[in-house]
Parts: sequence; C-alpha cells; structure tokens
Amino acid sequence: MSKRKNDFNYISVALFVISASIGLLTKLRTKSKESTSDDLDSPVSTRGLTTLTPPIPYLSKFLTCLENPYDANDNSKGYIAMCVAENKLILDMLAARFMQVGTATAAFSDSDVYCYNSFLGMPVAREAAAYFLARRFLYDNDTDLTPEEALRAVQPKHVGLGAGAAPLLNSLFFALGNASDACLIPAPYYAAFENDMSVMAGIVPIAVKQNNAVAGPTNAELDLAYSVAMTKGHTPKFVLLSNPNNPLGTIYRAEVLQRIVLWARSKGMHTIIDEIYALSTHQANHHFQSIIRVLNNDLGNDVHMVWAFSKDFGASGIRAGIIYSQNETFIDALSTLNIFSCVSGPIQYMVAELLTDDVFVTNFLEEARERIVHSYRICTAKLDEMVLPYVPAEAGLFVYVDFSSLLPEHTREWEETLSDLIFEQARIVLTPGTNQRDPKPGMFRICYTWVSPEVLSTAMERLSKLVAKLRRLDWGDLSDRSSIGVL
Repeated sequence: MSKRKNDFNYISVALFVISASIGLLTKLRTKSKESTSDDLDSPVSTRGLTTLTPPIPYLSKFLTCLENPYDANDNSKGYIAMCVAENKLILDMLAARFMQVGTATAAFSDSDVYCYNSFLGMPVAREAAAYFLARRFLYDNDTDLTPEEALRAVQPKHVGLGAGAAPLLNSLFFALGNASDACLIPAPYYAAFENDMSVMAGIVPIAVKQNNAVAGPTNAELDLAYSVAMTKGHTPKFVLLSNPNNPLGTIYRAEVLQRIVLWARSKGMHTIIDEIYALSTHQANHHFQSIIRVLNNDLGNDVHMVWAFSKDFGASGIRAGIIYSQNETFIDALSTLNIFSCVSGPIQYMVAELLTDDVFVTNFLEEARERIVHSYRICTAKLDEMVLPYVPAEAGLFVYVDFSSLLPEHTREWEETLSDLIFEQARIVLTPGTNQRDPKPGMFRICYTWVSPEVLSTAMERLSKLVAKLRRLDWGDLSDRSSIGVL
C-alpha cells in the first residue's frame, strides 16, 4: 500500500474517532440533563464527559485539512493547516540521525529496553537528559563542560522523563495541587494548557490580564488575578509561564522571571516554566535564559522546568519530554504517576544517544534556526505588504498577528466570523486569539513551520487576496460568501 493510502487510512480513522466522540458528547450532554451519573444506561461517568471535549476548539477544521490537504499538482484548492506548532522543516535531519547505522539497531538490541525499568527513566536516559540540561540550558552551550561537571551541576536524581510535556505538566498539577486549586497564566496563552491542568488534576485556569503581554505580567496584574481566583473560591497554587512565549514568540527577560518567582514565593505558590521552544530562537545572539540559569540552578522546592522534543526537534510523535525539579518529594511522586505516561525503552535509548551527541545537536540547531528564519521572513514580508501588525517574534514557530482592523466591530462574534471566512474562502486554518484567552478580538496565531516554504507562500498569497477583498467588502451583507472567494 502506498504512503498516501496509508496516510488517508490514518486520517479516516482519526476523523471517525473524533466525529464519534463529538456525537457521543452531544448525546451525553443532552442525556445528563435528564439523568444522574449513576444511570446505568450512561456509557461514561460525569467525569468521563469532561474528557470528550477536544483539547483544542479548532480541531475539526484541522482534521478537514488532513482529509483534503493542499497539493500544488494534485489538489491546488486543498486546505492548508497553519494552526499547529510543529516544525516539519527539520524532520529530514532528525530522521537521518536516528537511522544512522547502530542507533536504531542498538536501541532494540539491548535487552534492558524490553523489561521494566524506573518509570522516571532508565539511568542512561536520565543521565543524558541531565547532561543536556546542563550543557544547553544552565551553561548556555559551554563547549568546555565535561560530562562529570554537567552531572554534578544537574543531578540525574532531579530529572524525570515522560511522554511529552503535557503528561509532565499534568503530573505537576496532580501531585502539587488539589482539585479546584487555581493556576494563574498570563494571557494570551497556549490553548491546550487548560486541558493539561484540568482534565485529570482538576486545576482551574485563571487568565492574568496584562497591559503589555510582551513585557510580562506586573505584580499588580498578578495580584488582581490572585484576587479573582480567591473570589471564585479557588486557592491559587501555581503560576504557569511559557518561555519563549506561545503564542507571542517573545522571550521573558531574566529580571521579569526573577520577579515573578519572588511574587509566587511570597504567596506560597509554585512556579512552572514551560521551555519547550527554548532552542528554537530566531537569532544567534538571542537573550533567552533558562530559569535554571536565571536562578543559578537553585530552584528550591517550588520552581519546576519542563522541556520536550516536540518543538525544538520537531519530534512530537516520539512522545518524550524532560522535567527538572529539585523537589525530591515530587520526583518520588512522579515515579508512581509516570506508570501512566513513561517513555518506551527503545525511545529512551535513542534520545539518550541524541542528547549527548554534541556535534550533531549544535549543527542541527543552527540549521533549524536558518530554516525557521527563512519561513518567518516569508510570512512577515507578506504581512507587511498586507499592513497587518504583528508581534515581532524572537523564538518559536509562529507569529501573532492583529487582524482586528478588518472587523466591523471588535467582538468575539466577528472574530469567529473572520476565522470561518479564512477557513471557507482561503481554505486556511489559523489559531484564533479567543482560543488563547486573548481579551482583544481579532488576534490570530500563524504557525509557519508546519508547511514547506513553497506551501507557506501559497497560503500567504491566499490570505493576502482575502484581506484585500474584505477591506473592500460591506461586512453588513455576507449572505453571498462566494463573492469573496480567492481560489
């Protein structure tokens, strides 16, 4: 069977599962109004109902892109997904490294990978992860650092591996908080954070409204969010930051991180830093500093850092992430929780070899940066032509764009209408700001590394034509949407 047919079969199965889940959710929500959770006729519990909601609201549109994707030769009117923050520009390099003679073979030839091991990770993998954190995060790629020095600085006993950043975040929330506790998150923020903290751990997200999201939340803004949570009956237990920031693509300055940690400590709260885009910076002379470096590797029991292979290495499918916490009681708890989301033995073996291959990692990240910057420039050059403001990105795989000038009124309803028009007429899926809890209607995230530069150029040209038509259009009459088609 051809790869194209295989892909179609996988997509068909995914569409069937999602459609069935959405249909079941609708029926169960209707039924829940008529019966209790003890009703034996109900297929799932009341708790189970909450897990049927898709983790991202725009999932159905994304699945349409997978079912009917753009192809320059075979399907020029197909859909283009620009709502998923994955870097597909670098997969050739990663695949070539994993398929080197000896790497994959060795991963499956060691008998240890077939047996139970520590659910925190095999010793070789935890040591490799500790070395990687010391080399790339604490000492900022210090080429003179020896493995012995690295493991004295970042001790493997403080490192755990899990099946991606989301399970590790879930474990943090589950082990360090109680159901109905609150987590403060500066808005706008990554849409799936709410799912990561609420589905299993029952933590309640509270958006921190900011006057200047690029600079980060002030203490007064954090105080206000804290008061909002308390008023709603939720005890604030966490502050969650993504640095580099998703969706802004900006980097928090060291002094901002220090101030937020001090504020959280004054309230007896934990600070969680998601650094999943740490190595996807846009300039060689960037000012990103990991929280490990900012705090001089003194995290205490209340600061925790998470990173995963999904973004910087474009490897979301291998399901591997790293957590660094000096809270040894939490690490002990993770050794139990991780039975549900540990990394498979062969994958641990392969990523351990990758993380300690300094020459490859350095060359890989340099080439990745060049490819990211190339696509970023294609995207922003077209945005400049369209006279659409955006947040200049310093890192990440996306750009955050202000489409609000196109809206007849600055409301959520008009943002949703614009999102639908972009999907229907330009056949492009973007991430709406509403899904990222942005208080300003009309903001959208464009993920420009999920497609090739050639497809990106096509998508931006479609978007440009649509924007031009919308600026000439009387938005009071959208009964005939075909009049603004651009394909």
